[in-house]
Amino acid sequence: MSDGFAVELQEVVKRFGDVTAVDHISLQIRDGEFFSLLGPSGCGKTTTLRLIAGFEMPTSGQILIGGELQGYRPAFQRPVNTVFQHYALFPHMSVYDNVAFGLEMRGVPDKETKSRVHEALELVQLPGMVHRRPDQLSGGQQQRVALARALVNQPKVLLLDEPLGALDLKLRKAMQIELKALQHRVGITFIYVTHDQEEALTMSDRIAVIRRGRVLQMGAPEGIYEHPANRFVADFIGETNFIPGRVAPLGPPVEVALDGGASVLCGWAEEGTTVGAEVTVSIRPERIGLQGVDDGGTGAELARLAGTITQAMYLGTDTRYVIEAAGGATLAVRMQNVGDGVQRHAVGDAVAVMWDPQHARVLID
Repeated sequence: MSDGFAVELQEVVKRFGDVTAVDHISLQIRDGEFFSLLGPSGCGKTTTLRLIAGFEMPTSGQILIGGELQGYRPAFQRPVNTVFQHYALFPHMSVYDNVAFGLEMRGVPDKETKSRVHEALELVQLPGMVHRRPDQLSGGQQQRVALARALVNQPKVLLLDEPLGALDLKLRKAMQIELKALQHRVGITFIYVTHDQEEALTMSDRIAVIRRGRVLQMGAPEGIYEHPANRFVADFIGETNFIPGRVAPLGPPVEVALDGGASVLCGWAEEGTTVGAEVTVSIRPERIGLQGVDDGGTGAELARLAGTITQAMYLGTDTRYVIEAAGGATLAVRMQNVGDGVQRHAVGDAVAVMWDPQHARVLID
């Protein structure tokens, strides 16, 4: 494949009348990569997938698959297959016939069809289900049949449009692990559409966060979570605290002045941040520590705010606190309940909230 890229989008635009669904998106998706398109409903991620599949044609821009320009090539002529949220299995057909359907339509000989169907069902761990009908299968098994039907055609790229959306939470989490393992076994490129942040973080090699038809940030899950490019990404990927303030000295670390004379330290600021600018500090709840005000220790190397606990919710492995802090900030804090020396706090306790400045981000928008 061209330069190791399975799929390339070059300044792709898709308009439906006056609505721009995809707005100059450029992507380079590597061969053998699990790549997710992540964003809220209506952001353009499914339209982008449909453009790659050939179900829609771009208004402008180019799409390449395996280094070849697709132009206006229809879906059935592209080396891709798609798995949808609603699996669209033929209810009157057996599992075998559902998986074999595409091969039979292409005139593949019976002996090869039989071999490839059984191989595909082995891949999705359904070798003994060939004679069952879809209504005799669980939701997870139906999802596996849909995957086998797509994989049996040996596509260069597998496109998945929220394929776990119809499953209950427990099964969905189990299938996330299975799907990632399956992708490793088959070794082909998966392009996965989801609005579920945890799902994208769990499975993806890289993620593109999309909003209003544009890619806001692209990178590895850890990089996007730990280093969000802007407020939308920080808010959409997991839980975070936002603290409004104004930039004082740029540092490093950056000092942000809050209302009432309090200030906090941050280790990173968006490019273009200036002294006096109104900004937002982003800090994840699990990155914040709590200390009783009488526990001693200055925490001089840490950002530090005084506050009072207003909520304490026991969640099993951790406890979630809400603190009304100096400078008008309301902060969520998650403290693990495991390990030696775990200190519990109660509603009404006066505490100091602290964090390493390197874990806080100064965002302009």
